[in-house]
Amino acid sequence: MERAARAAHAAAPRPQSAAAVRLWAALFLAGSLAVLGVAAWLEPDPRGFGTHQQLVGQGPCGMLVLTGLPCPTCGMTTAFAHTVRGQWLRAIVAQPAGFVFALATAGVAGLSVVALVRGRWPRTRLIPRDPQRVFLGLLILLLGAWAFKIVFGLATHTLPYR
Repeated sequence: MERAARAAHAAAPRPQSAAAVRLWAALFLAGSLAVLGVAAWLEPDPRGFGTHQQLVGQGPCGMLVLTGLPCPTCGMTTAFAHTVRGQWLRAIVAQPAGFVFALATAGVAGLSVVALVRGRWPRTRLIPRDPQRVFLGLLILLLGAWAFKIVFGLATHTLPYR
């Protein structure tokens, strides 16, 4: 019994020091604000895709050029740019997964501020602890958003489908 207790204690995550938490929180906050800041700087493309081309060296989506259909991430940058402007419906139409990721990025920034002030991470049940479930959920979100983007684009004739 004592051996099992020691093994469980050894496997338990060790609490981080307040300084380590604040360092990680500052890094997450800086990264989140950088992403959201770039999204605010970019002007959303009215087509619902192509906003990334405003970034230096970025060309059009290769899959869109070759097939006339969007790739799974087409519209992500546009969705972020709409989300930071509060244009949530336009963001969802541009790329539903991009809208969710933009909100998650803002959520990470908020949680990082709390951790920076308190010196410990807030307890939250929003994030599942099982990496396989997280991966599967993100995959379903991305593929579902891609299907939506194709169906909506074909229905509204907003894709260059040949």
